[in-house]
Amino acid sequence: MASIKDLRKQIVSVKSTQQTTKAMKLVSAAKLRRAQDAIQSQRPYAKALNRLMAGLVSGLDKVESPYFRDSSTGGPGAGLPRLTLVVVTSDRGLCGSFNANVVKMAQRWTRENQAGYSEIRLEFVGRRGNDFFRQRSVSKGRYYDQAGGKVTFAKAQQLCKQLLADFEAGVTDQVKFVFNEFKNAATQRVVVEDFLPVTLEGILGVKESEGAVMEGAIVRPAPGEVFYRLLEKNFPIQVFRVLLESQAGEHGARMSAMENATKNAGEMIKKLTLAYNKQRQAGITKELLEIISGSESQAQAS
Repeated sequence: MASIKDLRKQIVSVKSTQQTTKAMKLVSAAKLRRAQDAIQSQRPYAKALNRLMAGLVSGLDKVESPYFRDSSTGGPGAGLPRLTLVVVTSDRGLCGSFNANVVKMAQRWTRENQAGYSEIRLEFVGRRGNDFFRQRSVSKGRYYDQAGGKVTFAKAQQLCKQLLADFEAGVTDQVKFVFNEFKNAATQRVVVEDFLPVTLEGILGVKESEGAVMEGAIVRPAPGEVFYRLLEKNFPIQVFRVLLESQAGEHGARMSAMENATKNAGEMIKKLTLAYNKQRQAGITKELLEIISGSESQAQAS
């Protein structure tokens, strides 16, 4: 059993930890508010752009773009496509199962879909995912360390530029993202989202029936030209949205984790304090018994 001195040290240590987790919770809450505002502002814009593009492409007889090539072609061997799966995690820990859920999804999805591809290459945004797969026997590509940390549109543009360059050069035939989609402060949902090649059911995220939104509209200079210009702008915007989703989810997960840690520290302090008081009371009782026994012995001797 721990001594009174040891219990006192443990109580002081846990109280110090509780103060740290409480401060981290407050910091994460402040960051979450900004990140939540950012993603809630970005989502409507990204969805509106997708609907506009879907409406434009539905009126085209033929789409002449390398990004619309048949996704079932490409890749060596039996003609299976090569896939780049971009794993988006955080640079820091202490955010509960935020990173573990993404890593598990990447492993499970790769294992279940391996037969459909000649190669599945993992690339990483965020140090945690890169560190996890560093010692694993998987096909690994780039680690986009410049895309970690605070999300900016410039970082999204740089990441998008490298992914598009690989796709155009034929290094890969498909690109997908696996990341945490932000729902609320306590909930994130891991999703695997198509990025390349472009399809109405994939990156545009709409059904063909929704293409009628442009019916009757006058488009100048031409629907095709406007569509291709929007397509160029759409890629970095969608990457930006993915990074913002992950950033908001990270802060929400860390805030929840630190809140739970603070509560657990409080419960531990109560238990340690109770044990400390019992030990202290037992010590006082023992001393009193010794004093009483000594007094009785002296009385009997006299």
